[in-house]
Amino acid sequence: MPPTSTPVDEVAPDRTDPTITRHPARVTFALSMAVLAFSLMQTLVVPALPTLGRELGATAQGTGWILTAFLLAGAVLAPVVGNLGDRFGHRRVLLATILVFAAATLAAAAAPSLGVLLAARVVQGVSTATFPLALALARQVLAGPRLAAAFGWIPGMIGLGAGAALVVGGVVVDALSWRWLFVLGAVLILGSAVLVAAWVPRGGAPAVQRRTDWPGIALLAGGLVGVLLAVSQGGTWGWTSARTLGAGVAGLVLLALLVLVELRSPAPVVDVRTFRHGPIVLVSLLTVAVGFVPYVCYVALPLLMQAPAATGYGHGMSVTVSGLAMLPSAVLVFLGGRTTPVLVRRVGAGRTGAVAAAVMALGAAGLALWPATPWAVVVAFSVLGLGNGIGYAICAQLVVMSSPATETGAATGLNSVVRTVGSAAAAPVVTALLAAAGSAEPVGGYAAAFWVATAVSVVGVAVALVLAARTRRAG
Repeated sequence: MPPTSTPVDEVAPDRTDPTITRHPARVTFALSMAVLAFSLMQTLVVPALPTLGRELGATAQGTGWILTAFLLAGAVLAPVVGNLGDRFGHRRVLLATILVFAAATLAAAAAPSLGVLLAARVVQGVSTATFPLALALARQVLAGPRLAAAFGWIPGMIGLGAGAALVVGGVVVDALSWRWLFVLGAVLILGSAVLVAAWVPRGGAPAVQRRTDWPGIALLAGGLVGVLLAVSQGGTWGWTSARTLGAGVAGLVLLALLVLVELRSPAPVVDVRTFRHGPIVLVSLLTVAVGFVPYVCYVALPLLMQAPAATGYGHGMSVTVSGLAMLPSAVLVFLGGRTTPVLVRRVGAGRTGAVAAAVMALGAAGLALWPATPWAVVVAFSVLGLGNGIGYAICAQLVVMSSPATETGAATGLNSVVRTVGSAAAAPVVTALLAAAGSAEPVGGYAAAFWVATAVSVVGVAVALVLAARTRRAG
């Protein structure tokens, strides 16, 4: 899949092309709402996890799977569903995905046990594909500045939804019950389906029909589940335990077999040939940082803010107040996505990636230096959110710039997997650092987690600068 060098905001609109919509604002809004519904459900359950554990009689490990199951399923399903969109039409597959998402969310609301809730969360993971499908549709039916604007709005919804969900989730759990999280989520999901059906045109014809790559799908699913199980459960099982090592090694072996199989497949579910191009590898590394850094905060900050002030480091906030304290960051994630097209025009896509990672590093360093000071935490996390919003948008744009329109769904789906792997790695890292700090110096565990986020962000700066240099030489 040869990369291209044409930024999305330089694509001139072809007024004779019947796929270019006459109502770009409606299209952007509808696609943004679909992605917002997905991003909300990623973290909406986080404030409710203790409540869910008590009411469903689950252990801490069991309730942790409520979050992990969604990430695992999403990592597997995103490239598969994105590939189906390339084959059968992105709009048709997006609508089907949203309806399945809504049904699973209603099932979660009525779940009588942890097992049923986990099954519903697995099916909800299909919603991860809404992001690559929305980007693929935007590229098909928008052009010029309207396309550039959409690539600011749509990725910005990921961070905005994930951050806002922490606020909404806390308020709903305190005022109603955890079941209402899923009821209200289903209403938003169904509303987005109506908007997509009414306002988003079909776009171009799907690619030529091909056989389904069942061996590739099986290897991808098995490999990702193995690796993500090892990463997400290593802290609980023990990093050197037989289960952790067995799952990790098995996952890596299956992914290695996936590469061999997909290189021979005429219609791979994951076109691993894209990784032969240096820019795609670099964008993937930057995407890992963009996925990892905010989830360090999503895991650590609620614990830090809700710890009693008597501990000497906790902020003594309620669930609702701690969520409100994180709201400015969610707003700045959204604004960061909106400013990305301007930055790209001024400094180029690669350097915009460096700006994103540098701002994240600044915010993470602030958290590491002053974790026990509430106002400093709010300010630093807000700065981090701005950088994260830019990062979501620029990674999406860099992937689309490097893939042909007929394969955008699969390419961005694969990038979603990379981002999900980064996000899934955050929880065990934070858990391990907090456990290592122990009760003697707990604030040191939080500071260490934020320093790790800072280091990952700095690596992201270096990767983005290398990408910018390669882009200049290629140009």
